[in-house]
Amino acid sequence: MRLFDYIRGVLIEKTTERAVLEVGGIGFALTITATTSQELPLAGETATIFTYLHVREDSLTLFGFTSRLERSVFTMLLDVGGIGPRTAQAVLSTLTATAFIQAVNSGDMAALLKVSGVGKKTAQRIILELKDKLRRLAQETNVTTISTAEPDLAAAALIQLGYTDEEVQMALANVESSADTAKRVRSALEVLRKR
Repeated sequence: MRLFDYIRGVLIEKTTERAVLEVGGIGFALTITATTSQELPLAGETATIFTYLHVREDSLTLFGFTSRLERSVFTMLLDVGGIGPRTAQAVLSTLTATAFIQAVNSGDMAALLKVSGVGKKTAQRIILELKDKLRRLAQETNVTTISTAEPDLAAAALIQLGYTDEEVQMALANVESSADTAKRVRSALEVLRKR
């Protein structure tokens, strides 16, 4: 059960990582993403911030988001092994919630690797563990800009072999799209070798 769903009050201050919202004479300090910071109004204006209270043995941290979608993505990231709140915050400071969902649904490792603190293994784990959950979330929240197409397994395999996204797209554009994944990978490798 969520202790706080949202807080509405006067925005006292904000940075790219922190906001203070005054409600009834109490200043709530919230840890926020860069995306949330950009979407919040100017100091002195009223704001609504959706919250997530992270409880540890030695601290309580209140995280704030300007949308329920961003908060849902944040909490899903926390369910991925090895990802804590700081990494989840970094993900959503680098990518918007919608861009993150698109990256995971399409298997876009390159987008995830742009996040500070996310390496190849973590990016793979995020895609593997969250793809189905994020697809359901997109449908439930009617996020229409999200592609729910199956990820291109041939592209993912080539990226795993160390090729860049540009090299992969160029190579796959020169092979038969209706062939099975293994044949597409072999054909793309031949194209890449000839470059």
